[in-house]
Amino acid sequence: MMYSDDNTMNGRYSAGLLFLLLSLLFVPRAAQAWQPQGYAALALGLSTQSIPEERTDDGESDTLLTDLVYARGGIEWIPGVSTGLGLWLWGDKNINENAEAAQFDGISAGWDVTLRLPLANGVGPWVRYGRHCWSTAVNGVLEPWSDDGCSSMRSAGFNFPLPNQHDLVLFAEYSTTEFNDIDADSIIAGVRAHF
Repeated sequence: MMYSDDNTMNGRYSAGLLFLLLSLLFVPRAAQAWQPQGYAALALGLSTQSIPEERTDDGESDTLLTDLVYARGGIEWIPGVSTGLGLWLWGDKNINENAEAAQFDGISAGWDVTLRLPLANGVGPWVRYGRHCWSTAVNGVLEPWSDDGCSSMRSAGFNFPLPNQHDLVLFAEYSTTEFNDIDADSIIAGVRAHF
């Protein structure tokens, strides 16, 4: 049996639709006594950037590994649906234009919408879509690169409970974005507090 890209897209569409329907099943009961809540999150992670072959010294694509820090805040309007603003920092923030080894540094700010399966105490899986505007630089390569722009950011993650802490959860996430022709994928862990 042969599979085509249409089957892959139908599978992704079906999984997203199932997640949305399950979320909507839980919202009516949980939303009866709900009031919007603010939240703040702080996270650390590692990010890989895929540098295209035309930008490297040896003519082969290169993958860089950089640290990532982000802070976000927002409002959860109803159980499982929130909007937020965030600030992301990649790399060590000390751009060395004469670097021998390739290095990636950047900063971005953006907005997002998060859909979470509204299980008890904020626990459960979630997906996030947003846009961020960035300024980045790559040095230590054949063609050093510096640019700014805006692009989409997609994330998926899971919230983990802390014992006896109803307003605090730990989370893990995978996030992906692009900086023009440089793809970035990140693994992130952090803490989120509701107030």
